[in-house]
Amino acid sequence: MITVQNTIPKTGNAYVLFGFEAIQARPNLDPYTSTLRMNDETMQVFTSDVHIKHHARRGMKAYALEKGISKPDATIFYEKEDEAGKPRDFSKRLQLVRDAAGISKANADKKDALNHCLDLPLFGYVHAVKDESFNVTNSVNTLFRPSTFHSCKILPIGRNNAFPSLDKEGEVKDSAGSATVDSLEYGFFLALWEINLNMLRINAENHKTLAWKDKGVSGWLDIFLNGLWAAYTTARYPSFTQRSQFAQFIVGWQPKESEVSYENPAELYRKLENKAITSHEDAVKNLNSFLPEFLKGWKCSKETIFAKDLAKNCEIKYLV
Repeated sequence: MITVQNTIPKTGNAYVLFGFEAIQARPNLDPYTSTLRMNDETMQVFTSDVHIKHHARRGMKAYALEKGISKPDATIFYEKEDEAGKPRDFSKRLQLVRDAAGISKANADKKDALNHCLDLPLFGYVHAVKDESFNVTNSVNTLFRPSTFHSCKILPIGRNNAFPSLDKEGEVKDSAGSATVDSLEYGFFLALWEINLNMLRINAENHKTLAWKDKGVSGWLDIFLNGLWAAYTTARYPSFTQRSQFAQFIVGWQPKESEVSYENPAELYRKLENKAITSHEDAVKNLNSFLPEFLKGWKCSKETIFAKDLAKNCEIKYLV
């Protein structure tokens, strides 16, 4: 479990750098082409902020339920399907939150979801209900697209369906049921998050589970960091596209200075002598060379770090 220091100032910005591996996986497909999202020039694979926030939500729910922090239907708001896979609309989801929180129709408030669910103060939302619509601004965002810091090897993988397709004569068609999909053989992703503590305070001030006056910054960062870590460790998703992804390191800090470098972690690619990385050992070796200077530019130091964790096989010296 990631321990978050409770001495973090309640204003300004905090930052989190999260590193995770994808091995023989398809971590985030383009919805129009069903292919990996990739920079064709550098062969770096990237994911969307929606994708990684989806996983963070899933991990936050698992962590919160494990710790007894909240009730299942009032933990994460953005769950568009129930456990049986049946879709549910906004109003149905809101009613489930109210039911779980024991809120009667007479006592219902338009901010019930915001004040009971853990994802909304962090990731924001639009309360799209007639005559009472409002927006909640994100307090936690990825600054850049989460991306590998190196070139990747992509392999085409042939697949067959269980049953063949037949022609009019009942003969099996050539390559019946076959398809080729692209697979990322190895990728070490870096996701840099910015947390606006002022906005988090505004969003969470009246929260019923993690009231700001009781938990403050540390309570919310505990949920976010441990949830993000859980999504890529103990609560990994079992699908073909997601299962082979593994958390490697996480570090959170709050700069004491206002000026930071604003360097995109994907730009570490430019510093690599060998742009193609195909193994964990090679990725860690290169990160040990370039990560200290990168974090220094973002004003991350032993004095400003408030939380960190490392996978057992990930020897990032700066974080040991």
